[in-house]
Amino acid sequence: TNGFVSLFNGKDLTHWAMLPDKPPAFAVVNGILETKPCNGSDLFSVETYGNFVFRFEYLLSKVGNSGVLIRCDPKNPWGTGMEVQLLAPWTPYRDDLHCTASLYGLVAVTNRPDETTGIWHQMEIVCDRKTIKVSVDGKLATVGNADAVAGLKDKQLAGMIGFQSNHSNEGEFAQFRNMEIRNLDADPEYVKAGFRDEDARIRTLAQAAAVGLGAPMVAPLAKTLDEGNVMAQTGAKQALFDIAAKATAPQTSSGDKKAVVRALKASLKAKPSDITATYLKWLLAMVQGD
Repeated sequence: TNGFVSLFNGKDLTHWAMLPDKPPAFAVVNGILETKPCNGSDLFSVETYGNFVFRFEYLLSKVGNSGVLIRCDPKNPWGTGMEVQLLAPWTPYRDDLHCTASLYGLVAVTNRPDETTGIWHQMEIVCDRKTIKVSVDGKLATVGNADAVAGLKDKQLAGMIGFQSNHSNEGEFAQFRNMEIRNLDADPEYVKAGFRDEDARIRTLAQAAAVGLGAPMVAPLAKTLDEGNVMAQTGAKQALFDIAAKATAPQTSSGDKKAVVRALKASLKAKPSDITATYLKWLLAMVQGD
């Protein structure tokens, strides 16, 4: 619903993978994802995500210690991405920079969440280009922006989502359920907005997302060509070419190719400027093999 798709079926680790060089630390127990063994392999999504809304419920044991890794490379999770902390309130040493909902060691919480153990809480993590927001039980707890926080500037803008293995004592645990994600990069209008961003990294990611979406991006990109932003026009022109080129690749299905043809024809019927129309006609001829 509302664009969210489930990332956990309650039966197995479909959508997820552990590292082969470490002992497994996650298992599905009675329909719940649980990490109990200490310091085993973290768990990572199979897919890469850049901009998204990730929701899940979690329950920590009395001294439970885990975390959610975002936009990371599993080979170097904390160097490339960051951790949203999940920590039971047992230690006097944890502060707002290292407690539940903090971007661990990088961004402190500004509204401390309920940290009661032994009960289910809901967390929502929003990665919106250079802004990250963390909410617990419907209340905003943490906001970080890469332009304002030095430690976020060099972090990846896309990567895997992960869950940290149990980092507490033997017998302690963290549990997770009702995991779902809304991929913002699947929304053509959201992707289109990225072409106007001043940050070249965001424009590059928007271009990659557009090419991945294919036909649904043709109309938004065609409109971008006529909107007067030279920077956005340059990226949109290249993305349209890449979509057309991809449609002609041998491995592309006939259905996907036809969808691009229909999208190009529809954009031409929308009466773009003469310059844009000329470009769209050229792309259409390329896809059709004329």
